[in-house]
Amino acid sequence: MKLSQLYSNTSTFKDIVFNNGINLVIGKVTKKYDLTKDSHNLGKSTLIGVLDFMLLKQIDNKHVFKKFETKFNGIVLFLEIFLNSGDYLTIRRSINEPNKISFKRNNQKTRLSEDSDWDILDMGLSPSIKALNAYLAFDILTNWNYRKSITYFLRGQNDYNDVFQLGKFQNGKHVDWKPFMFDLLGFNGKLLTQKYNFDSQIENQTKFINSIKNEFSVDEGEIDKIKGRIALKHSELEETRKQIDSFNFYKQERSLNKNLVDNIENSIAEFNSLEYSLSYELDKAQKSIANSVSFDMEQLKDIYSDVEVYFPQSLSKSYEELVQFNNDITKERNKYLKERIKAITEELQEVRQKLQELNAQRNETLNVLQSKDSFKKFKTYQINLARLEGEISKLEEQLKSIDKIANLKDIVSEIDSKLEVTIKEINDNIKYQDNPINAEIKKIFNEVFRTVFNVEALLYVTQNTNGNVEFKTDVAESSRITAESNGYTYRKMLCVAFDVAVLIAYRKHSFYRFVYHDGVLEGLDNRKKKKFIELVQEYCKLYDIQYICTSIEDDLPIEILETFTTEEKCLTLDDSGDDGKLFGFSF
Repeated sequence: MKLSQLYSNTSTFKDIVFNNGINLVIGKVTKKYDLTKDSHNLGKSTLIGVLDFMLLKQIDNKHVFKKFETKFNGIVLFLEIFLNSGDYLTIRRSINEPNKISFKRNNQKTRLSEDSDWDILDMGLSPSIKALNAYLAFDILTNWNYRKSITYFLRGQNDYNDVFQLGKFQNGKHVDWKPFMFDLLGFNGKLLTQKYNFDSQIENQTKFINSIKNEFSVDEGEIDKIKGRIALKHSELEETRKQIDSFNFYKQERSLNKNLVDNIENSIAEFNSLEYSLSYELDKAQKSIANSVSFDMEQLKDIYSDVEVYFPQSLSKSYEELVQFNNDITKERNKYLKERIKAITEELQEVRQKLQELNAQRNETLNVLQSKDSFKKFKTYQINLARLEGEISKLEEQLKSIDKIANLKDIVSEIDSKLEVTIKEINDNIKYQDNPINAEIKKIFNEVFRTVFNVEALLYVTQNTNGNVEFKTDVAESSRITAESNGYTYRKMLCVAFDVAVLIAYRKHSFYRFVYHDGVLEGLDNRKKKKFIELVQEYCKLYDIQYICTSIEDDLPIEILETFTTEEKCLTLDDSGDDGKLFGFSF
C-alpha cells in the first residue's frame, strides 16, 4: 500500500500528488531576517497529522481540527491510496463530521468530489476502520488491524524517542504494544499476549486473596485453631439452649459466677497491678527529667581558694569540658525519658480503658446474679445465646474464607504453572525459531545505520528475569557517535533505520510499501545527509518502496536538492504568507 494523492474540496489547500518512489516535502524560508516568521511552522508536521486523520485516526478535543474548528469549517479531505492489489481506493472524510467516512475503489488514479458515486457513503468510524482493514488486505499481522502499525510508518517528531515504543504508547501498558512488536519482528506475539494475561490473572487473584484476609482477619495457619473454637462455642451454645429450655438457671448462674471470679476479677486485678506499676514508672521518669546536673565553677574555685589550694588553668578547663560532657549526656538522657514518658502514657491510657470495660462487665454480671426477676435473667441468657450464635457464624465465615483462599491459591498455582510454560515457550521462540524476517530486519537495520554513521548497529530481542521481552539496540562506538551528533539525531536515525528495515523485510507480502519521516535530516551533517538520501533512493528503486521525508530547504545542500526531480518534490511550503501554508491559512 502506497500513498497516491491528497486533496481537498477547497482551492486554498495545497494538493499533493505523491511520487511512487522518494518524496520530499520542503519548507522554504523566504524571509530569513524576519524574526516573526518561524520556518518550523509552515505545515510540514501538520501534513503527517492530516495523513493519519485520513487513515481514520480517532481525534479528540486536543486535535488541531477540534481546537481550531471554525477555521477548518466546511473542509472535506480526500486521500487516494494505491492498494497492493493494483487498485486505487479513495477515502473521503469531513473535518466537521469526522465520524462519517466514504470509500470509492477504482482501477486507475481518479480525482473525486463530494458528489461522486461512492461505494460506501457516510459510514461510522469503527466500521470504517474494519472496512479499510479489509480493503488493505494485509497478509501478515492478521491478528492486528492496520491502525496498530500505521504510526511506525508515519513517524512524527514525538516518535523518535524510542525505536520500538511510539509516542502513543508511552503512557500505556506493555501489553498494548509489545505483543505486536514481537509479531512484527517475526516471532509469536500470541505467546507474549498470553504471558501478560497470566500476569494479570495472578495479580488480580492475589489482590482478591489479600482483600479476603483483610476483611475477615484470617490466617490460613489458624484453621485448626478456628475449628477448635467453633467446637467449644457449639458446646457452650447447646448447654445454654438446654438450660433455657428447662428454665434451669442454676448452672447458668454458676457459670456466670465462675466467669466473674476466674476471668473478670482476675483480669481486673492484673490490670490494676499493671496500672500501678506504669503510674509509678511514669512518675519516676517525670521527676528524673526535671533534675539537671549543675556545676558552679566559681563556687568550686572559691572553695579551693579558701583552703589555699592552687587551681591551675588547665584543671579548670578540664572541669569545663566535664560539665559540657555531662550536659550532652543529660540531653540524650532527657530525649530518651521523653520518649519513654510518651510510651508509658499511651500504654496507661489503654490499661485504664480496659479497666473501664472490665468493670462494666463485672457490674452487668452482678446485676444478673442479684436480680430476682427470672424473666430478666431469661432475657439476658437469650442475648447470650444470640451472641454465641453470632460468634459461631463469624468463625464459620472465617473458615469459609480460608477455604476460599486455599482454592484461590490453587488457581494461582495452576496459572503460575501455565505461566512458566509460556515463559519457556517465549524463550524457545527467541532462541530456536527459524526467523528469516527477523534476520532481514537486522541486516537492513545495520546497513542503514552503518551507511550514515560508519559503525555497526545491532537490533535484538532478549528476555528479562520476569520472563518479559525487551527490545534493544546496540551500537558500536555509541559514545563517539553521540559526541559527533546530538543524542536526539542519533536516536532518530535508529528509528528511521528500523522502519525502513521492516518495510523492506516485508516487501514480498501484502503490507505497507511506504514510510513517512518528519524532519529526518535535521541535525545530520551534510555528508551524512547525502549518504542517507542516496541510500533511500537506491532502496526505492531496488525494493519498490515509497519514502516521504520533510526538510527545511536550507538544511539541504544544493547538490542534494538537485538530485530530486520536480515530481519527487511533492510539496513546497513557505513563509511568504498564508498562501504558502498547507491549508492556505494560519492556525
